Amino acid sequence: MARVLSVWELGAGLGHIDRMLGVGRALRARGHEPMFLLKDLSRVQHRVRPDDGWFAQAPIWLPELTHGPALHSYTAVLAAGGWLDPVGLAGLLRAWRALFALLRPEAIVCDHAPTAMLAARGLGLPIFAVGNSFEAPPVGRHFPPMAFWEPTAHAHCAAQDELLLGPANKALTLLGWSPLERLTAIFDGVHRCTMSLPELTHYEGCRAEDLVGPSFVADVGALPVWPAGPDTLPRVFAYLDPRHPQFNALMGALKALQWPTLVYAKGLSAEAATRLGGPGLRFETRPLRLDVVLAEARLCISHGSVGTVTAAALAGVPQLALPLHMEQRMVSRRAEQAGVGLFLNKDEPCSDWPALLRRLTQEPHFAQAASALAQRHAGETPERAADRVVDRMEAMLASRAA
Repeated sequence: MARVLSVWELGAGLGHIDRMLGVGRALRARGHEPMFLLKDLSRVQHRVRPDDGWFAQAPIWLPELTHGPALHSYTAVLAAGGWLDPVGLAGLLRAWRALFALLRPEAIVCDHAPTAMLAARGLGLPIFAVGNSFEAPPVGRHFPPMAFWEPTAHAHCAAQDELLLGPANKALTLLGWSPLERLTAIFDGVHRCTMSLPELTHYEGCRAEDLVGPSFVADVGALPVWPAGPDTLPRVFAYLDPRHPQFNALMGALKALQWPTLVYAKGLSAEAATRLGGPGLRFETRPLRLDVVLAEARLCISHGSVGTVTAAALAGVPQLALPLHMEQRMVSRRAEQAGVGLFLNKDEPCSDWPALLRRLTQEPHFAQAASALAQRHAGETPERAADRVVDRMEAMLASRAA
């Protein structure tokens, strides 16, 4: 039996918690002891089971970065975690080391936790970077640009890394630790378990041997109750932020089309739901079970979060993505490249929503590409992906014990 510490440091949302719990449950099922240090404990209680293990607060960076440099690679993630402040970063690193010494893990799982990964460097412990491809990008000498499709973006990668390397090494010097030769060295010796489908990795160029399968939550939420409508009309599921600048226009188009549509728009007021809704357009006040609603939908509209896009792709459902930020934009572009849908940037207005929606539901190549992708990955589940992660951990631990 091995004691395995899973840590989460950056990012938001329940995806991190559910992914860590999935791996932790697979570990416990094989007789190991999982422990967890989490960024946000306030969202844990309704997700955990009595036997899920031990939870505590992770060291996290609290100050908000204001007027910082323009960063367009993984350096932006590190900057948000305090890596521009040598003294503050040294304090976080010291705290991580103290927790590692106290808990004495035999392996460390880093879920979007680069500072913990840096702190674990040199301890001689197996370190696993478990997460999606945004959280563990492909690296060479430098981190690649997030906007990998823009030819000029690659020219700035070296300078972006240098902005963070100096402060990081100053923090390491304050602690008496060895410096980094390059910023990407934080991933040296780290075992990557990238929980993504190859077609939907955030970056191009992710190594196939790092991929272990998808991660999303599909079996939590309310069961869908579709508005009445002829079977000949396509059912549409939308998971959107009502603050999107074109939300009202899109809802108006769906209402006019009278397609049976379910919309989960968190924070939408009852007044707005009444005003925007109609006989075929129903607003839900609770999240819906993705596995059920996607099995019945012919179009999924979302902001392009990797969990929703992956769940829809595995269900063989064409998609329209309306990304709100860079991470969603990266996944949305990859989904469009795979042929399973289209995306529109937040500042890219649509002049004819009904025509766009008809195109996605009537042009056969979208459904064909979505069906083909789903068939290529038939049987893939987050549970299988978690088992593969644990397989790799056990193989590493066994090789160290031999």
